[in-house]
Amino acid sequence: MSPKNPSRSTGSRGRSADQKAAPRKAAARKRVDKADRPGRICPACGGVQPGAEGRAKNPKPTGLRIRQAGRAATARPAPAAATKRPDPAGAPAEPTEPPAPAEAPAPAPARVPVDAPTLIKGIVERVPAALAEAAAGDAPPSSALTAAVRKAVLDEFRTRAAFTGRVAEMDALLWTQPDHGGPAVRTSMADHLKALGIRRLDTPDQAEAFVVTEGTGDAFELLRPAYVDELTGKVILAGQLRRIAPDAAQHTTGEDA
Repeated sequence: MSPKNPSRSTGSRGRSADQKAAPRKAAARKRVDKADRPGRICPACGGVQPGAEGRAKNPKPTGLRIRQAGRAATARPAPAAATKRPDPAGAPAEPTEPPAPAEAPAPAPARVPVDAPTLIKGIVERVPAALAEAAAGDAPPSSALTAAVRKAVLDEFRTRAAFTGRVAEMDALLWTQPDHGGPAVRTSMADHLKALGIRRLDTPDQAEAFVVTEGTGDAFELLRPAYVDELTGKVILAGQLRRIAPDAAQHTTGEDA
């Protein structure tokens, strides 16, 4: 007869380690009564119950609480406004001086008009020295150099005169409209005129820039503004005025510009 397997014995000596630990695990998983749980709110008094072990519940901080605490620790306090406390002795506080107003920017210097002969002469005088410094070899004859510079400068002046004349005509046409083309168009055209160096004259102060077309009287009514090239100082497009009687002068000189 074979001996019995000791691992299958029902005695205490034959039980495995897992079988011995099972009662302890079951006791640990046993549900704790609500009255014995720490941190529970009492429905009668509203207080926090200490639980069966007599200790308060200490919950772990959540991720949100941790982030909020970190932000509060790193945030810089706002600087407090400096307030002058009154003298305890009752002496009046000294009046504080207001800050000095900011200085207005200095106006831009007036642009000096440029004419083609002066520009050609200055370029011709500087070109030989520039060629010698650059070691460009044999310099062209003086007559050929002057002719090439003259042609290039005059072509540029003609191109500018044609372009600025077109822009002035478009702006004058928009100016004669009841709403001057609208706020957006009016602002855009003003920016273009400024960028191109074109000045619009809507007052007859410079008589040489206007022509009188019709009417009688000593007052003037503005029919079309004048346009002057600030680069050359020449009139691009002459303005138009109409003579009217002084008592009928609902004029004109820029209130609609």
